[in-house]
Amino acid sequence: MVMFRRPARRSPAFRPDRIGGASVAGFAVWMALATSGAAQTSGPRSLAPNADFSKICQPATKPHLTRDWSTWDRTQPVNDPDEMYEAAIAYAEGRADTSRSPLTARKLLEDLADRPWAGRGRAHFRLGKLFLDPAAGPVDPERAASHLKTASSMLNMDGSVLLAQLHVQGRIAAANVRDAEQLLRAASTAGNVDGMIELARLQRSGKIGSVPQGVTEDLIKLALQTLYAELGKGKCGALFDIATILSDDALVPGGLAEAVKWFEAAARQGDPKADLALAEIYLQGRVKAAPEQFLSHLTRAAEAGEPRAMTLLGERLLLGDRAPKDVPKAIVWLERAGSNADPEAYKLLARHYRGEFGAAPDLPKAADALVKASALPGHTTGILVSLARLYAAGATGKPEVNAALSLYRQAAARGDVGSLTEMAKLLLAYPALGRSEEALRDLREAASLGDADAMGLLAELYACSTAVAPDPVQAKAWLTRAAEAGHVRSISAIANQAGDDPDGAQRNAKALLRAAERGDRESMILLSSAYRSGSGVAMDEAASARWRERALAPGEGRTRAMVLLARRMLDAKDGGRDEAGARTLLERAAQESDSNAQFELGRLLIAQRGRTDDVMRGVQVLRESASAGNAAAMLALAELPNAQLQPTGKTALEWRQAAAAAGSVRAAIALAASAKDESDAARWLTRIASLPVCTARDMVELAQVHHKVSGPDHGENARLWMKRALADVQAGGRDPAVLFLIGRAMVEGVGGPASRDEAVRYIQTSAEAGRVEAMRYLGRGYVSGEIGESNMQTAVQWLARALQKGDAAVAADLSRVASMPTEAADRAVETLRASAETGFAPAMREYGRSLQLGFGVPADPRAGAAWLLKAAEAGDTIAMKELSRAYASGYGVELSASASTEWLQRAARAGDAEAMYGLSLAMTLGFGTDVNASAAQDWLKTAEGAARK
Repeated sequence: MVMFRRPARRSPAFRPDRIGGASVAGFAVWMALATSGAAQTSGPRSLAPNADFSKICQPATKPHLTRDWSTWDRTQPVNDPDEMYEAAIAYAEGRADTSRSPLTARKLLEDLADRPWAGRGRAHFRLGKLFLDPAAGPVDPERAASHLKTASSMLNMDGSVLLAQLHVQGRIAAANVRDAEQLLRAASTAGNVDGMIELARLQRSGKIGSVPQGVTEDLIKLALQTLYAELGKGKCGALFDIATILSDDALVPGGLAEAVKWFEAAARQGDPKADLALAEIYLQGRVKAAPEQFLSHLTRAAEAGEPRAMTLLGERLLLGDRAPKDVPKAIVWLERAGSNADPEAYKLLARHYRGEFGAAPDLPKAADALVKASALPGHTTGILVSLARLYAAGATGKPEVNAALSLYRQAAARGDVGSLTEMAKLLLAYPALGRSEEALRDLREAASLGDADAMGLLAELYACSTAVAPDPVQAKAWLTRAAEAGHVRSISAIANQAGDDPDGAQRNAKALLRAAERGDRESMILLSSAYRSGSGVAMDEAASARWRERALAPGEGRTRAMVLLARRMLDAKDGGRDEAGARTLLERAAQESDSNAQFELGRLLIAQRGRTDDVMRGVQVLRESASAGNAAAMLALAELPNAQLQPTGKTALEWRQAAAAAGSVRAAIALAASAKDESDAARWLTRIASLPVCTARDMVELAQVHHKVSGPDHGENARLWMKRALADVQAGGRDPAVLFLIGRAMVEGVGGPASRDEAVRYIQTSAEAGRVEAMRYLGRGYVSGEIGESNMQTAVQWLARALQKGDAAVAADLSRVASMPTEAADRAVETLRASAETGFAPAMREYGRSLQLGFGVPADPRAGAAWLLKAAEAGDTIAMKELSRAYASGYGVELSASASTEWLQRAARAGDAEAMYGLSLAMTLGFGTDVNASAAQDWLKTAEGAARK
């Protein structure tokens, strides 16, 4: 433990006023002397608050993050715990280049706290701090105390101070002020300034008995002198800490005016916390300041990434208070603050953004408007249903199920049959309510009144649900009735069941015709398709066009028809894939606020990689669909990168949780699979138990979750779900993706020991059906011996097939096989050569490297470099970097610094972060280019931004 000496007794000529006294003048003199003394450690200079600290301040080291830690999922290796810790701090606090994400911070810190590394004490301290932060989730002082005790035992004095505060505040069961005093004394002795200040507060509180005032004043002086010493060493973070102490009237009565000077000094050095502190002092009226001075400090703090500053700035701009009124700009700042986990910003934004009728999404505002509308005598059942949907979706902060059910009941009483079905869906989504029987009664009533959606849902429930016992006979009967009534999923299910059976196709076509003649638009679309393909009816292009035209004619039901037709265009079920035509239809349907259309359009738009405007709009449309309760849209949002999710105000985890709450079994399985501990996994497994698990894919993934969780029950559940998945596949489900998933799960022992040969057969069947992922897995498995005895010849066969399918990843695998002294090396190189000659860039690159290094062939650096050049010219950034290295060393090419840097620059322009760093260094040193410090710095910043993505 580092010991700090008590300050030497000063000469009689120096008599500081009492810190607790009315005058601050003497104290200011003492501060000046203390700063002067501190300055002498590095040459004579004044450290008064008006000094030019830029001459002595050491620039704060900004951590360089080499990866996007927000996507880290515990399965990825951690080579640098210190970087991981710095990332956690960035997510915990937020900064200009990192949005605040306490949940991400917590995930990282929980791993670091269990990891054997030198900073475990710091990780436990930060974890404890997070458990006390409302923005990070429910505040839990006891869990915080547990982590802080561990941190303290590891001599982390910050942990000791925070634990002491919990004792003093009585927030934990074992609160004891004497324990707090002991912790603070230890921290103070170790030179911890916060420990000194908190001990001074404790002494003044009287909770540990009477303490002479001079003793407490000495503690405050010691804290300040310690900070001045740090300041003299160039650690200018002390500026803010000095100001904070002086601004506390309980510590330094009348010290606020002096504190403002020190805050201003800190702000001049770029400390956003100081800018925020000044803005709040001015806002509170503790010190008078001009509006522009207040706004300048607040804006700088917000731009530097301080969430609280963003919220205050948004609020001021929204209200026009001490800032020009600017609502659009205010909303931007509030959304930024909300994405940085500031709950106050979410309160201000609670009545904004919905997206209904073409407006920006504003759930609370929409709900408020509908509440007012529902109070009018002439309101329609549509208003009640829309308001019920908003309440069910959590428009006011959390789902208000009872309020939504009440509104649905009112609408149903006024003749809206669809409300009965929606009410039943809501009841089924919340099994804890214990009202599944009521849901079934509502569905049967709606079905008896002709509601096709109710019939279809009854068919699904009897086929696969937890609400009723499975009954294939009832399921088939309701499926038929639903199809006849125009229920699209039922119609499609019957069509799929018919397969190549002519009689089945005819029956399905007749059902479609009956529904279409009754006016069902989706049936018209399917009937149009049947006439075009001749499925169950004579091929008739004119009839096909006629039914399609009727389906898309203006009128009720057109939106559903457009969505169905767009889906079929995207799936190429009615000919070739027509993305442009599908988008046009979905745009028109989305304008009518159809959540399914918004979901499909959103998915289509976010797939437009490289088209930023399309992607951003896709996210917005998905959010609108999710706001209407669409669980599929919520899950789609959960799968987006965090950067794209910022405008939605929720993280990927929050969207996934919302999807699970809305009834998405896939979301619930994903949450159980990524649970941080067994209790969290058990919570989501309980949720899954209330949802129907109907597809083999979901069954396998659920089996994998149970396999991960310890306990005999989970092992048995894993076995049962794997058995159900196998039964489903054996009954005719031959989806290559599912076959691969089953085979891989069997290799991993999910559901108990299984025949490795059987597992491999599933994977091979998937690969034979064209699943590239399965081909790659087999190739790598035969290289490593993971799926049986190592067999390089077979490995190369599967890797070659994957390469022929365009799998860029396996090119490097083949190159590695070529480097091994096995009989398959020649075949691996030949495979790469053949693919390279077709112009496939990854193969050209790896073939070139094999020639350069003599992998499987005699070394030929010049021929290798020629292939690298072809790959680089084809846009392969890895090849560009390899070529850059070749020119730098003269290996296979003429030595050329300029050519080396030119290829490095091309890779950098293509978005490669490593190349950007290299180019920055080349421009700094003048390697192959002119020295250009400004451009080098620009490339360095760009590289840092690319590395964070």
